[in-house]
Amino acid sequence: MFLSLNRKIVYSILGLLLISSLLFISAFYIAYSSKIEKDQFFSIQRNQQYIELLYRSINLTKELKQLLNEYQNINISRAEYPQIYTLSFDDKQPEFLLNQQNMIVERSQSFDEQYRTINNGILIIASSALLLAIFIMFIGYLIQRWLLIPINKISAISEKISQGELNQRIPLRNNIKYPDELDRLSSTFNSMVDNLQQTLLEVSDKEKFLQALIDSIPDGIRVIDENYQIVIANKNYYKQTGSKPKEKNLCYSSSFGLDHPCDHSNIQCPLYEILQKKKKNINIIQQFIHAPTQHLAVNAAPLIYDNKHHYIVESIRDLSQEINFSHQQKISSLGFLSSSIAHEIKNHLGAIRLIMEHLINKYYQNIPHSDEQKKIIEMIYSEIINASEVPERLLKLTRSSNNVETEINCGECINDVVNLLDFEAKSKGMDIIFSQPKRAVYIKGNESDFKIAAINIILNAIKAMNTDGKLTIKIKKTSSSYVDISFKDTGSGISPHDLPYIFNPFFSEGKQKNDGKHTGLGLAITKSIVEKSNGKISVSSTLGQGSCFTLSFPLIKNLQKK
Repeated sequence: MFLSLNRKIVYSILGLLLISSLLFISAFYIAYSSKIEKDQFFSIQRNQQYIELLYRSINLTKELKQLLNEYQNINISRAEYPQIYTLSFDDKQPEFLLNQQNMIVERSQSFDEQYRTINNGILIIASSALLLAIFIMFIGYLIQRWLLIPINKISAISEKISQGELNQRIPLRNNIKYPDELDRLSSTFNSMVDNLQQTLLEVSDKEKFLQALIDSIPDGIRVIDENYQIVIANKNYYKQTGSKPKEKNLCYSSSFGLDHPCDHSNIQCPLYEILQKKKKNINIIQQFIHAPTQHLAVNAAPLIYDNKHHYIVESIRDLSQEINFSHQQKISSLGFLSSSIAHEIKNHLGAIRLIMEHLINKYYQNIPHSDEQKKIIEMIYSEIINASEVPERLLKLTRSSNNVETEINCGECINDVVNLLDFEAKSKGMDIIFSQPKRAVYIKGNESDFKIAAINIILNAIKAMNTDGKLTIKIKKTSSSYVDISFKDTGSGISPHDLPYIFNPFFSEGKQKNDGKHTGLGLAITKSIVEKSNGKISVSSTLGQGSCFTLSFPLIKNLQKK
């Protein structure tokens, strides 16, 4: 329980005053009253004995006088017993006795006066104690005004400042002619708080700058101390984990939703690897509980401050950024390839086409179509026309390379992709079978992205099939609101062990061949494109028999009714 200094001083003074007064009065009363009581007792006892002797003497004298008067014949020598003849009875003796009794009464009254004097002394002592108490209270008032009130103000302001109210100041007295120590203390205290507030503002500005600096980094950044506590992190990290900046997060809690540190045998912990095993850098791929389908590349390094505090710094990159970058690279490469082909080949094909038209018009105009030579010439002319359309299809593929979403005619887009890759398939002895749906099917998305997704799946099928392989593409409405686009090949299939990981970034069976041609991003890019259009991708595969990839997209209903 809090007890103010003012009360402590007042209670202490009053207690000491009361105790000292009681002790003084008790000692005074005990010392003097006991002595007076003894004197009074001995005096009364003496007086009583004296009176008793006087009574006995008077009575004996009377009796002896009577005997002498009655027995006058008794001869008693006056010379031998002179005191007998000198006995005389004084009639004033009763008056003397009365006077002695009165003196005893007066002496008793004098003792009563002494008691009254003691009581008066006690009253004087009490009055003196009261005056002393008033004096002490006055001193206490001065102490309170000059000392306790300023100290209480300093204490109250200090408590508010400790709670973070740095704008609080101790009010100073104006026009002080004679400042005391507390006035100087208050002024110094205010100056100290001013400096503290300025320093904290500078620290806060530096913290804001540091936070803004790490927030500008596109990757997730977090600093972890030895106790798994996240000291600082940027906004991209909080997006990756779904946590809030004001929460005091532990790394294993925000990343994996655990209430205890990770099991090092199951999860590779950068903090453990760096601080315990003294490794310099750690590069791993993790999946956080907030987005279990999202793959994050975690790069960790040690941070030692003042040789006392040990931290690690983690840079967390969403691998979908790598996927988008690779996707953009492919589109850019296709655009560059298309432009180069259009520029380098189209003019030559156009010139050959003109030569063939001139040759046909001049030498084969009047020759019947059944002529074998004319059939071959017309076939060459037809193939030249088809070859000149290849650059156009490539340009059309990359024409909508921005992120604008449009209505996509699935049949036309897949047909363009099939025409683009049909030559490569046939050159390897494979067939791509695709028939246009009777009614156009429309979905919403980016046309270029949709074609890239189809190209990735078809190219993977071509790579997986041997000679005489067959890829069947079908477009089928599964309901009034969804459409499935299936790509079924007769390739080598995917092992059950690898099937759950084929959409992971940088995962590729081709890596085992060390041919340097597989990046492991094709299917990851495809999945990202499909999900971007609110679609889903699934796969079924039998090892040695083939695989079937199915893309499901929501239909645009108003276009289906037309």
